Order: sequence, then C-alpha cells, then structure tokens
Amino acid sequence: MRLPKTVRVAGQVVKILREDLSEGGLFGYYSHDRKVIILDKDLTGEVLLSTLRHELMEASLCISGVGFCETFEQEAVVRCMDEVFFPAYERLLKRLGKYE
Repeated sequence: MRLPKTVRVAGQVVKILREDLSEGGLFGYYSHDRKVIILDKDLTGEVLLSTLRHELMEASLCISGVGFCETFEQEAVVRCMDEVFFPAYERLLKRLGKYE
C-alpha cells in the first residue's frame, strides 16, 4: 500500500514517514513537536492501516488540545473524534481508494 506523504488534521499538515522502528519494538508514533507520524517501514496491509489510524487519532487528540488535558472529559474526546479525527481519516481513506 502506497501512503501519501502528508495528511491534513484540523487544517494542519502532518507528515507521514516510514522508518525502521524494529529496535524500539514500535509499530509507529506521533511527534507533536514535529507534526509527523512515523510508521515502521516493514508494516503492510491491515496492520499498516490500523497503525496509521491509531497514530492519526493521537495526532487528532494532540492538535485539538484534548491530549493535554489533566483529565479526559468524555464529551471533549467524542467531539474531537467527530470533528477532527474522522474527517481527517475519511479524507485519507479516499486518497488511498478505500472509502466512497
């Protein structure tokens, strides 16, 4: 699966990079300071897509500010997912040809 180089989350451009993460045992991570999602270079198929979705959720929570709350308020998280994460994820799936 060929991934785009960027994804837009709440109007901000987040880069998507592939790197060797095998030493750290990670599938992926999101760096808020760098606005980048790093995915292990060996991931493929559904594991790749679910890891990207997970890191996109992390990015959505951080960019919306919810990820920095002392406690998570359920309504704030739900609104973040509805208004920030799902629109970004659906745009990404369209670009990948997986969603209509």
